Amino acid sequence: MFYFKSRFAMCGALQLLQVWGKNGRPVGESWFALTVLGTAPDAKDRTVRFDYHFSNFAAKGNTKTSGLIVNTKVEQKMLVSHAQKWESGLMPPKKSFDALRVAPNYRHNVIFDAGQGAKPDDLITMAYVPYVSVKYPTEYVGTNPGPERVTFAAMNWDAASYLPNSRASDPKKRGGVAFANKATLHYSSKQGAPEKAVADHLKLAHTNPSKTKPPNSHKNVPGFEVKRPLHRLYPDRDKSRYRANRRKAVSMCVTYWGKDYATSDPAGPRECDEYPFASTYEGAGQHSKEPSAPKDNFSALPIPKAQNKAGGTILALFYDKNRVLHGRDSKGQEVDAYLMAID
Repeated sequence: MFYFKSRFAMCGALQLLQVWGKNGRPVGESWFALTVLGTAPDAKDRTVRFDYHFSNFAAKGNTKTSGLIVNTKVEQKMLVSHAQKWESGLMPPKKSFDALRVAPNYRHNVIFDAGQGAKPDDLITMAYVPYVSVKYPTEYVGTNPGPERVTFAAMNWDAASYLPNSRASDPKKRGGVAFANKATLHYSSKQGAPEKAVADHLKLAHTNPSKTKPPNSHKNVPGFEVKRPLHRLYPDRDKSRYRANRRKAVSMCVTYWGKDYATSDPAGPRECDEYPFASTYEGAGQHSKEPSAPKDNFSALPIPKAQNKAGGTILALFYDKNRVLHGRDSKGQEVDAYLMAID
């Protein structure tokens, strides 16, 4: 089992059943569970805590759980950078089933100092994968010796200049850490939500793209499926692309609603809203930068200025709160990504 709560908390769990054998036949059973909870509890701290909790111990029939040795190991594999980490706390030691039942809880901490990662965001990526195996006493044989993998995710440590804590007084403590899962940005289409017009626009682009501009019978906007996420475009990293996104979207508002689209609505001033956002690689100008990308695979729509501002504020806070990194590296490979949901 794997549960992803946020970019700063997730857990993996495993139930292990042992069928004990003797003289060629099964004679008993035992079982236990292991839950590993990973958290980055402090936004200004680069430490990740891994709490190991063994539970649900039980046995029946002919067993010798005092001699059943449980071995827990973790594979820590560097994916980006070859930085040196600090470790503290205690991994679960090799212990018997009975001994773990008495002392079931352990905490292992991992931290990387800033200044060791890949440029330009000082990025360090590491996969953390716990494994559990069992060894039976010599007079028994049994099933599930392992190692069994506890599903977990990679982590990104960074000191990106555009994310929180980039200016900590101690250079080694700059930046932060987040799990590399795709966070989901939620917009509300409920009555009274300050970003309702943005949410309605995105929902229309996703569910009924033929009703959006520019026309495109094959329009299929990304961001709502795990396999087709959005990738953040930090404007200062690629100003030309950001401006191309915005320029293309505004040109569609002008084309279909007139040069005075911002002032022509008696209800009040409007702004040109676009999806995918200008701050993504998938924005309106994507085709001009990537000819292989679908043409006109976006939507532009004038919406009330206040609601467009509210949507932009929510997006900016989402980027910061979830430590969403500039989404692609210099070779165009994915570094980070996120998803959309309309409530």
